[in-house]
Amino acid sequence: MIDQDQNVGQLIERVNQKHPDLVEFRLDTLRDPKALEAVAKKKTFPTIVTDKSTREPEHSRELLLSAADLGFEYVDIDLSTRSAKTTVEEVKSRGTHVIVSFHDLKATPSKNELVRILDSQTQLGADICKIVTTALHPRDNLTILEFVANKNAETRLVSFAMGSLGIPSRILSPLFGSEFTFAALDEESTTAQGQLSIDNLRAAWRLLGIQ
Repeated sequence: MIDQDQNVGQLIERVNQKHPDLVEFRLDTLRDPKALEAVAKKKTFPTIVTDKSTREPEHSRELLLSAADLGFEYVDIDLSTRSAKTTVEEVKSRGTHVIVSFHDLKATPSKNELVRILDSQTQLGADICKIVTTALHPRDNLTILEFVANKNAETRLVSFAMGSLGIPSRILSPLFGSEFTFAALDEESTTAQGQLSIDNLRAAWRLLGIQ
């Protein structure tokens, strides 16, 4: 999360210590756009900017366009966003890559429904399609991993399941073709149930002989 009370320099240093490949900054609590400008000036890693707040859609759109203007590499736009197509086009016109995301907070849809969602994202012009579901049963991990394995050759795709039952999909999805997976900076910074810290994710990969 970025907010106006954070020391941006200290935040960037904390992130740098973990040597991430890609960092997502959420603007949910951001009230002063100057904090976003400060991050853009100081960051030394590729970055995704997203806004999952309940603020007015037009205000959210303005923040995301500002991020594109500031040179952030990726902007995440929710599939359900009002005027999503226009926003995608405006962000891409600034030379920024677009992630179109979909979140199911209740369950993991069927394979056919996952394909339908993916088609909707590609039709919007997504550079990367992100589909995050919720695992209610261990087999939901298999649904997600098979989906990623079958579809990653068609489009750049990120997909995994939230919840404690979805942890295997978070760990394994990159092996099946997911562009990347998500981990928290530390155990106090998680933003979703089942999200591992970057240290715990890397430890799991080492146990599996991946890293």
